[in-house]
Amino acid sequence: MSKILFLHGLDSCKKSSKFHAINTTQKYCIDVDYRNLSYSSVADFYHDTIKMIKPDILVGHSLGGYWALKMSQAHQLPCIVANPSLQPNFRDDYPIISDQDLQHDIPQFAYLELGDEILDMHAVQICLEDYMQIQAIEGGHHRLAHPEQLNQLIQEVEKHFIRQ
Repeated sequence: MSKILFLHGLDSCKKSSKFHAINTTQKYCIDVDYRNLSYSSVADFYHDTIKMIKPDILVGHSLGGYWALKMSQAHQLPCIVANPSLQPNFRDDYPIISDQDLQHDIPQFAYLELGDEILDMHAVQICLEDYMQIQAIEGGHHRLAHPEQLNQLIQEVEKHFIRQ
C-alpha cells in the first residue's frame, strides 16, 4: 500500500472529508495556514515535509492541488489533484500554474467536479487536458460530492507507476 501525503485546500485542514475518504492506512495531512504564510514559506514547508514523510503519491484539493502540482515536479512524485486552483489570488506572491509546471513525464491525474461553484472547472479541464488524464463528472461542487473517487485514481497510480 502506498504512502499518501494529502495537501488540503485554503481554509481547510486534515479534518477534510477528502482526506478521510482516502482509503489507506498510510496517509498524512499537516494543517497549513496558507493565508498567513508567504508562498516561499509554504514551499519550504512542503519541501521539508516531503523529505521527512517520503510519500509515494501526493493528493491535493483546491489550493492543495496547486501545491501538489508544484511539489510533484520538484520531487518527481506522482500526484492526483481534485478541483485544483491553478491561479490562486488570495495573495500576491503566488504564481499561476504554467506550462512549465505541467510539461514533464511525471504521472499526474485530475478529478474534476464540473459543478464547482467557486472555481471554473471547465477552464481547468481545458488547461490540464493536454498534460494529464482527467476524470471529470457533471455536477458536484467545490468541496467534492464524491471524494471517494480519489481512491480509484490512487489505485490507477499504484497499479501503473508505484512499485509495491
